[in-house]
Amino acid sequence: MSNDTPPAPRTLAAHPDPDQLRRQAKDLLRAWRAGDTAALQRAEPYRLPPPPRLMQAQLVLARELGQPSWAALMAEVDRRRAAALDDAAYTERVLALALGRGYDAPRPAQALALLLARPALRPPALSLLLGEAPDDLPPNTPLAPWGAPPLALVAFSSLARVGFEAVLLAQLQRLLAAGADPNAGLPDPDAAERPLPALYGALARAQSLALVQALLAAGADPNDNESLYHAVEQEDRRILDALVAAGARWRGTNALFRQLDFDSLPHLQQCLALGADANELSPTVTGGTRPLHHAVLRGRSLAQLQCLVQHGADIHARDAHGRNLAWYAARAGRTDLLAWLAQHGQQPPDNLHERFLAACAAADEATARALLAGRPGLIGELSPSDLQLLPEQAQRGALGAVHLMLALGWPVSVPGPWQASALNQAAFRGDAAMVALLLQHGARWHERNGYGGTAQGSCLHAACNEPVAGGHYAEVLRLLLADGAPAPAEDELLPDDLADVVAAYLAAQPAAGAEPN
Repeated sequence: MSNDTPPAPRTLAAHPDPDQLRRQAKDLLRAWRAGDTAALQRAEPYRLPPPPRLMQAQLVLARELGQPSWAALMAEVDRRRAAALDDAAYTERVLALALGRGYDAPRPAQALALLLARPALRPPALSLLLGEAPDDLPPNTPLAPWGAPPLALVAFSSLARVGFEAVLLAQLQRLLAAGADPNAGLPDPDAAERPLPALYGALARAQSLALVQALLAAGADPNDNESLYHAVEQEDRRILDALVAAGARWRGTNALFRQLDFDSLPHLQQCLALGADANELSPTVTGGTRPLHHAVLRGRSLAQLQCLVQHGADIHARDAHGRNLAWYAARAGRTDLLAWLAQHGQQPPDNLHERFLAACAAADEATARALLAGRPGLIGELSPSDLQLLPEQAQRGALGAVHLMLALGWPVSVPGPWQASALNQAAFRGDAAMVALLLQHGARWHERNGYGGTAQGSCLHAACNEPVAGGHYAEVLRLLLADGAPAPAEDELLPDDLADVVAAYLAAQPAAGAEPN
C-alpha cells in the first residue's frame, strides 16, 4: 500500500557537517537504485519521477530535515556553521557579508540573517550596520576590527537594500551633525592600497540614492577617483545625475568607457547629455583608445557608435597607436560597421596579416583558408597582439569566429584582455558553449588570468559578483569540474544552481578508501 504522508522531519544538527550530508544523499541514492525497501519508502511520499537521480535524493534528505530544497538546506548549514564561530570571527564574517570585501560583493540577506541570529553581539561596528549606535560614539574614531570610522560603516552597509535604508540615513545624518567627515574612507583588509570613499560605498555597496544625496549635501567630494566610474554601473540612474550636479568631472575617470562595457543605449545617452567627452583619449584603457574604439572592442551596436558621433565623436580620430576605427571594426569581425565606415571613406588596413585577421574575426572560413593556403605558416608569423584575437572574440561571444580560429590551429591559451585566456573570458561570461568548445581544443581549467585566478575562479567571481545577462554559470562550472577543477571551498557563497552543481559533484566522488563503482 502506498504511503503518501511524508515522515516527520528529522533534526538537523546544531553544527552540521555538509560533507556528511552529501554522503547521506549519495548513500540514499545508491540504496534507492538497488531497490532497498527503506530507501523506496523514504522517497515514495514525494512522487519523484524515475530514474532515481542525485538531485532527487538530495531533495528527499532536505525535506526530511525540514528544508524545502537542497539549496535551502546548504544555506541553513552555512548559517549554523557561521553562528558557531567565536565572536571575533563572527564579527569579521558579518562585516565582509554586509560591506563587501576585496572583489567580493556584499551579501545583505546573509549578513542580516547572521546579525539576527546573534542579537546579543553588538559591538559598535555591527550596530552601525543596522543604523544603530551609542549616543556618545565619537564620530571619527576608527572602530575595530577593520579600523573603520563610523560614517564609512553606515555608508557602506548593504542592509540599506533589505529594509534598513531609513534608519541608516538617520544615523548618517546624526554622525554628520556630530562632525563626522563626509569624505571618510573604509579600510578593506583585502584591498589595502587606500581606504574606499564613503560616497563610493553609498552608491556601489549600499546602492542608496538617499545616502549619496546626504553625503554630497555634507560636502563629500564627487571627484574621488571612484564614485563616477562606479555610478554608471548602477541601475538607479538618479545617482549619476546627483554626482554630476554636485560637480563630478568626467575627464580622466574612464566612466564613459565603463558605461560602454554595458549594452544600454539610454544609459549612454544619459552620460553624453551629462557632459561626458565622446572624443576623450584615455591612456589607461586598452593602451590608449577613444570611446568609439572602446565601443567596438566591447561589441556595442552601430546605434551606440552613431550616438557617440552625434555627440561629437570624430569618426576619423585615431587611437594612441595611430589605428583608425575601421581597424577596430575589422579586428572585431564587424562587417556592419565596416559598411557604415566605408560610406564615410574609411577602410581598414589591407595587408595580408590584417586581411587574415579580419576573415577569422568575421568567421569567413573561405577567405581565411584561402589566405592560409597561400601562406601556410601565416599563423606562426602573427605577433602576440595579433594572437590576442582569440580571447578578444571569446570575450565578445563570437562562437563562430573562435570555432574557425581553433580549427585553423590558433594557440588556445594565449592571453588577451586582463591577461586572460579565451577560456577565462568565456567562463566569466557564463558562455557554456564556448567553454565546451575551448576545452575540446585543449584549454584547461587552471589557465591563469591577470588577477592570479583560474578559469574556474573567473566563472565563480562573475556568477557571484558580476553575472553577465544570459550566462549559464552552473553548466560552465560543471564543465570545469569535469576537466579536473577542484570543488570550491566550503565557505564559498554560491548561487543555488552552482551550489547544486558542487553538491552533485562531491556526492559522485568515491569515499576515501572506497573501491570505485
